[in-house]
Amino acid sequence: MKIAIIEDELVAAQNIQAALAEYDPSIEVLAVLRSVTKAVEWLSVNRSQLDVLLMDIKLTDGTSFEIFEKVEIKQSIIFTTAYDEYAIRAFKVNSIDYLLKPVSTEQLALAFDKWKLYHQPPPVIDYQLLAQQMQLNSPAYRSRFLVKQGNALRAIAVQDIAYFFAEGNLVLLRTLQNKSYPMSQSLDVLEEQLDPQFFFRLSRSVIAHIQAIDSIQTYFKGRLKLKLLPPLADDLVVSSRRAPIFKEWANK
Repeated sequence: MKIAIIEDELVAAQNIQAALAEYDPSIEVLAVLRSVTKAVEWLSVNRSQLDVLLMDIKLTDGTSFEIFEKVEIKQSIIFTTAYDEYAIRAFKVNSIDYLLKPVSTEQLALAFDKWKLYHQPPPVIDYQLLAQQMQLNSPAYRSRFLVKQGNALRAIAVQDIAYFFAEGNLVLLRTLQNKSYPMSQSLDVLEEQLDPQFFFRLSRSVIAHIQAIDSIQTYFKGRLKLKLLPPLADDLVVSSRRAPIFKEWANK
């Protein structure tokens, strides 16, 4: 960290430098400036090198506020002064703290800790690692279902499923090829296992894949009437409560 001290009292400047060395020996004091004139001359050329300015207010040839009228200073300021009446004015410039003399190491430490809090570099994000972690933490949705076909078993990929539906006490899987298979799980359990990007619970008795929805019609009282392929025996109506949620899902 690189700083400059604007202080007209030699002893005060030495005390500040000693406190800085105690707080952080790596801090580099680039200049000690004892007047408004000297500060303006030096800052006009060197201010881009600075991180922080430690600035007394009353100097030999005026007040440090006059410096701001002659030089544009974007660096943070820590005021060190024996006078408390300038505090409000001090915080109208780039001030991060206002310390009353004699300045202690503890006071400086708190001021610089505050500066570090607001000037820490943004964390480096490994987006590839983040994506991998998100993938690991995301729910593992089913990619296929094992169904019974006579005495044999068959795996049905989810992309071949049109919908799941309840018929009495039985839950069935229906494929896009219009073949149906009994399921051992309830619709509530299946809903948790299916990727919501592709499947939607249309009603208490139907969970459909987006590719199975053939047409959508507005229906009275804010409901929606859907036609599925392969077709269901009964009309499928989405309730007025579920209709906005369904439209938002279908429009993704």
